[in-house]
Amino acid sequence: MNELFNHFEGVIGAGTLLQQAVMLLAVSLLRVYAVFLVLPATSDQALQGPVRNGLCICLALFIAWGQPLSLVQDLDMVRLVATLAKEALIGLVLGFAASTVFWVAEGVGVLIDNQAGYNNVQQTNPLSGEQSTPIGNLLAQLAISGFYLLGGMLMLTGLLFDSFHWWPIGSLGPAWSTILEDFVKAQTSRYLELMIKIAAPALLVLMLVDLGFGVLSKTADKLEPNNLAQPVKGAVAIAMLSLLVAVFFDQVRPALSLHTLSREMAQWAQRAQDAQPMDGAAGRERRSTPPAPASAPSAAASSGVGASRVDVAPRDGAVLRDGAAVRDGAAPDPQGAAVRTGER
Repeated sequence: MNELFNHFEGVIGAGTLLQQAVMLLAVSLLRVYAVFLVLPATSDQALQGPVRNGLCICLALFIAWGQPLSLVQDLDMVRLVATLAKEALIGLVLGFAASTVFWVAEGVGVLIDNQAGYNNVQQTNPLSGEQSTPIGNLLAQLAISGFYLLGGMLMLTGLLFDSFHWWPIGSLGPAWSTILEDFVKAQTSRYLELMIKIAAPALLVLMLVDLGFGVLSKTADKLEPNNLAQPVKGAVAIAMLSLLVAVFFDQVRPALSLHTLSREMAQWAQRAQDAQPMDGAAGRERRSTPPAPASAPSAAASSGVGASRVDVAPRDGAVLRDGAAVRDGAAPDPQGAAVRTGER
């Protein structure tokens, strides 16, 4: 009978161990899955569901293998919910940072289509399942192809592994909410700035074409040049697009391969570590303000003779002799002390 109870106890212990292992795998999987859910290169249309889920589980297995099992043994419901929310938020931020270059490509194409008059030609984007313009869809497809060709997937995997060093699963991290908020603001401004910079040459040329046809229509309205405006703008847009593709890949090559994103995330993580609260505001002041250097001793004090030095400027008409301030015409004392030539 004891052997039977021991057998059941071993089965129950194995079941508890399996439950903890599955929970650890689920906690490690959440950040990876959030990144793959946001990134356009790993969306449902680019990678089918079973392929993406299997890839996420494979990466999460390596991550969970390096985590201690005690991480989930002492988790209560409140800490479990807080950990899951923190992991999902960090994964969304990482996915947002890695997806910026793809949104830039699609945004540049939409701007060119709007200026060239192609915005009335809508087609279904296979990556997002939504309506998109032709040039925007083309640039988005080129960006995703460049992501895989330039080794962006390998860098994304390394970035995910590094993120668990910056923000471990069992630690909420110091001032992480403020750091993540600043990071999202910086990435958003960078996305808008990069999109305008890349699309600016094509937009300027198309605007000049519009301006030229507008002036021509005012001077020679009988010729009806507006009928030729749309074909000319379309041809110019295609010519500018052929030049823009090479410039686009040259500009966003580091962003597509995610070489700079890992370094930026490390810098923001270092800022989070530096933002740890010290021993109050006074402690921060003491640690940040270096101690004032001690003043150098006077010549009289160094020679061991005379009174202590006072850091004041000499009076009018006094000169410095042998380290002491004396009046004009007064001789210094043989012992080196200052001679008083009048009342102070």
